[in-house]
Amino acid sequence: MRPWIIAAILVAAAVAQREDPSDMTFQRLAKVQRFAFGGTGYAGVISQGEKDYKVILLRPSAMADFEKLLSVGNPQAKSYALVGVRTLNLNRFNELSQPLRDSKEKVLGQSGCMLYDEPLTAVLKRIEAGEYSKTR
Repeated sequence: MRPWIIAAILVAAAVAQREDPSDMTFQRLAKVQRFAFGGTGYAGVISQGEKDYKVILLRPSAMADFEKLLSVGNPQAKSYALVGVRTLNLNRFNELSQPLRDSKEKVLGQSGCMLYDEPLTAVLKRIEAGEYSKTR
């Protein structure tokens, strides 16, 4: 084979395997390090997790994405997913959150400059109360 044909095949294969940006957003949110809404740190910047959450929330596939995030994400990701499901469908939130009510998982969160580690069940109670939905 000629070298240019091999190069074209390799380029085509690389393009085909490249992840869709929306998948990269999902993957990043599934492994997010902190659960945070609102300004964080000394500069009060919006966390990458919140930015990714908002991108997913605007997708036509948001509900399916959040449900998948509940099954594959870390505790911080599950927290974002629960906020999203509650925002989109309160009845579905009630169904999906039921198995997590006895969870022993811990969530690393951030509020302003403060980092905290707390049970997922405590975060779930605030989500259920609508605390994170007020500004969404």
